[in-house]
Amino acid sequence: MKLSIRKIDAIFVMKLQSILRNMSIMVAPFMAIGFVIVMKAMMPEVDATEGGMHFSKDSFLLGFGLMFNIIMGGIMMSSLPLAEEKEKNTLRVLMTSSVNGAEFFIGSMLPSLMILIIVNLLLIPVSGASFGEIQLGAYLILTTVGSLISILIGYVIGIYAKGQMQSSLIGMPILLSLTLAPMFRIFNPTLAKVVSYVYSGVISQFADQAFSGDGYQWNSKDILVLIAWLVVSFGLFIYAYKKNGLDGE
Repeated sequence: MKLSIRKIDAIFVMKLQSILRNMSIMVAPFMAIGFVIVMKAMMPEVDATEGGMHFSKDSFLLGFGLMFNIIMGGIMMSSLPLAEEKEKNTLRVLMTSSVNGAEFFIGSMLPSLMILIIVNLLLIPVSGASFGEIQLGAYLILTTVGSLISILIGYVIGIYAKGQMQSSLIGMPILLSLTLAPMFRIFNPTLAKVVSYVYSGVISQFADQAFSGDGYQWNSKDILVLIAWLVVSFGLFIYAYKKNGLDGE
């Protein structure tokens, strides 16, 4: 399958403009930054280690912002535009033109991924941390892979949903589970163990450990969890696309 850079670039520009103009999609990145700013002003300075678990205000705020941006933002940025185009019948027109599925997928994915990466980087100073304090290489790898997984999950939801309303209904339980479970894992050992096998849990764990004395330590479990989620989400997307096409018909 031949790919046209010109077509990918055209779709990229179109999708970027569409996302930036749609406040229902951009609400997640804005909420991620806004909530962190508000909570930073309201929360007292806390930095403690208890029961082998390190907690600090900076790590909590960073993890909180990342969950909103990567999970909610990533899934919404891919599922809602796809569902909207299906409702307006613009997707079918585009797919019957000379644009192939791979070009559409790459051109549509890149704007979402770019926005998510920019917001992920902004969350570091917004949370009160500095780029020198955090392991930036590990941070970029973990958050970028997590963002890709969320985008792929959003595409699967968008393919099966008939419209924006159904996309929101299908996506909401997934969003809440992936976003809230890592935040509450500190209150329940069983939940913490389950969440450690979820990609959002790996990202949240990184935020927890980033400001501890030793920092985040790469381990085979986290790497395998991220790879497994990326492979499975991509496999589900390919299956959904081959079975239904991007327009779900």
